Amino acid sequence: MWRYRARIRLHASAADVRARIAPVAGAVEPLDDTHCLFSTGADTLPTLAAYLGLLDVDFEVLDPPELVAHVRAVGERYLRAAGREPGDQGADVPC
Repeated sequence: MWRYRARIRLHASAADVRARIAPVAGAVEPLDDTHCLFSTGADTLPTLAAYLGLLDVDFEVLDPPELVAHVRAVGERYLRAAGREPGDQGADVPC
């Protein structure tokens, strides 16, 4: 179905995530009251990374390793866009 399949640990309850996504986006399994496992996929890594960002919750990519590397690269690009370099120890700016 998808070229890339991903497993993501989301820092949100399964109920909260289910309220944010369409059922066709993937499977959501509760891990505990504040975390869930999201299994999803897409044809490209940029699509997966963008979709994860739109969920507006903290997350950890469990699989695939290629997505871990892509999210890291996107995160570093966003840091540069915010005037910081990866590894800078500056004050966080509230959203």
